[in-house]
Amino acid sequence: MKNFLILLPLIFVFYSCKGQDKDEKKRIETKVYVANCKGEYSTKEKLTERDKAWSLNINDIEKIMNLSVPITYEEWHFSYPITPCNIDIKDYLYRGKKYDLQINGGSYISFFDGKKPQILGCELPECKKYFLKSKENMDEEDLSSSFNSNSKQTKNYRVNFNKSDKNDLILIEKNTNDYTLKAQTDNKVFFTKNISCDFIEIDTNTKNKQAFNLILGYTDQYQNTSRKIVIPVFFKNNDLFIEKLFIATLGTSAKTGEEEWMQKEVSEKTSLKQLDLDKILSE
Repeated sequence: MKNFLILLPLIFVFYSCKGQDKDEKKRIETKVYVANCKGEYSTKEKLTERDKAWSLNINDIEKIMNLSVPITYEEWHFSYPITPCNIDIKDYLYRGKKYDLQINGGSYISFFDGKKPQILGCELPECKKYFLKSKENMDEEDLSSSFNSNSKQTKNYRVNFNKSDKNDLILIEKNTNDYTLKAQTDNKVFFTKNISCDFIEIDTNTKNKQAFNLILGYTDQYQNTSRKIVIPVFFKNNDLFIEKLFIATLGTSAKTGEEEWMQKEVSEKTSLKQLDLDKILSE
C-alpha cells in the first residue's frame, strides 16, 4: 500500500503529460497562417476586408500542396493573377525536403529548391475555395455538353478585341484529329485556323496588352503532359498576330538525371494564320 501511494503521483504526472502532448499536437495541427497584404492589385483594385482576413490552416496547406502541380514561368506569368497578399511558411516538408513556401492569393505557390525558384499552380476546381483569385477563366462558356450538326465539341470564350460592346468570341471546335480556332466580332467570323495538338486552352485573364493567350498542350503515350506552348495573341487591323512563343518541354536534366521542364522563348513576329508550329518545333 505504501508503495502504491508513492507511485500514485508519478502515474498522475504521466497521464497529465500525455494529455498535454495531445493538446500540443492538436494546436500544431490547427495552426493558422494569416496573410500579409501590402499595396494594391496591379489593376488598381483596392484591398478588401476579405483579402486582409485571408488565412489557411495547416490542413488547408497540405490539401493545396497535394492539388498543385509544377508550372512554367511563362504559364504563371500569363495565366495566374498576382495578388498583394502572401502567406509565408517556414520549413514546410515537401517531398522529403524542407522549404520556405510563399503562397500567393492568386492560386500559386513559390519556393526555392536550392538551385532555382519553383512554382506550383493550383488550377483544379477544388482549389478555388482556398484562394482569393483563381486561374479559372470566368469568361469561358463551356458548351462541351452540346454538339452541332457536324458532331463537333465546341467551347467559346468571351474576349474584347476593340474594347467595345460587340460580341467578340474565340471559338474552339474539337475535330477528330485536330482543333479549329475561330475568332469573331459582331457575330462575324474573321479568323479561322486548324491546329494540331492534344489539348488547347484560351486564357483571357491577360496582364499585358494581348487579346488572349493561346495555350497548346501535347501528351505522351501515357496521356501525361510532355510539352506546353504559350502564345500571347494580339489583335490589330481585324487580324491576329503574335510576337513570341514560350515553349516548355519535359525532359531529363544532363546534370541531375532527373525529369525537369526545359523552357525556351522563341521570337516569331508573324500573323497567327501564318504561324508554322511544325517548323518551330523541329528547330
